[in-house]
Amino acid sequence: MNKIPDLKDLLAWLSSKSIEFSSNVPLSQFSWFKTGGITDVIVFPDSKYTLSICISWIREAGLNFKVVGETSNLIFLDDIDYGILISTTKINSLYYTADSCLITADCGVLLPVLSRYALSLSAKGFEGLEGIPGTVGAGVFMNAGAYGDEIKDVIESVDVILPSGDIKTYLFDDLKLAHRNSIFRLKTNDEIIISACFKVEFCDSFAIYNRMSLFHSKRHKYQEFMYPTLGSVYSSSVYRALAKKNIWFKFVSSVYYLVFYKWKIFRREAPDNRKWLNDFTVSQFGISYKNQPFSNKDMNTLINNGHHTDEILNYIDQLNRIIGSDIMIENEIVEKF
Repeated sequence: MNKIPDLKDLLAWLSSKSIEFSSNVPLSQFSWFKTGGITDVIVFPDSKYTLSICISWIREAGLNFKVVGETSNLIFLDDIDYGILISTTKINSLYYTADSCLITADCGVLLPVLSRYALSLSAKGFEGLEGIPGTVGAGVFMNAGAYGDEIKDVIESVDVILPSGDIKTYLFDDLKLAHRNSIFRLKTNDEIIISACFKVEFCDSFAIYNRMSLFHSKRHKYQEFMYPTLGSVYSSSVYRALAKKNIWFKFVSSVYYLVFYKWKIFRREAPDNRKWLNDFTVSQFGISYKNQPFSNKDMNTLINNGHHTDEILNYIDQLNRIIGSDIMIENEIVEKF
């Protein structure tokens, strides 16, 4: 009778192939948000081929796994221990082909690296990606973007590994890219994004640099940097969604916006936090917590200031009950797999 492969067999196989891995990893140290229990093993393939053979071996062994990038959009739960994670962060080839005017980026290339590489080529449309702390694979999956620039504006095609192990190419029209959405987010099968091609449209490099610098300074001013954070919980403004639910809140938040952000009556610069509005929101909608789970800069930004993930989930659950399905959640809550 043949023995069913287990985790020990996987580790032995990885060692035999000289594939990097770490075992018994505390996700509270590894993950971007600094949450999560222990994961049995994190595998770090360094090429698309290595990724492919890892996935094939693990699937044939009947073991469950999850492919991750920088984990900057994932909430690992503190009371859950996980199995096999495959990290794409070392799969990071990036090059430009002059004949086709295309940038090819592997799934593990960081979006800021892609953005700055595009700047070096004087290619426009990547500026808003400079401050997004994710990988190309994750960026394609959710059509990442900021400050008016999105993946869909520059992408040409995407290569994926199918469950069969074959490679499939999606062209732009196949990707069904929309605001924080793509065909990959809609699919229920296990296709793994391995690389993407981006079109190059040349522009004045100084104009690109200035636009990127502006976005960089805005991100530093208006987004949280004191605590671990996952950026926006929802795909659009929580305040606008709440305003649809309560006419008094709509009036107060509108006046607040006009006074402090549009007219700037009391100071030349808009405030770098919304603490007063946040306190009013909490009071108006009866939101409760022991330790504030969101940034003073924006209630749409989670922070980890020593929180247990139950506190984070409780806050998200309260917002979901108030807002309903009006806006999509961007962050993924990683259940046991």
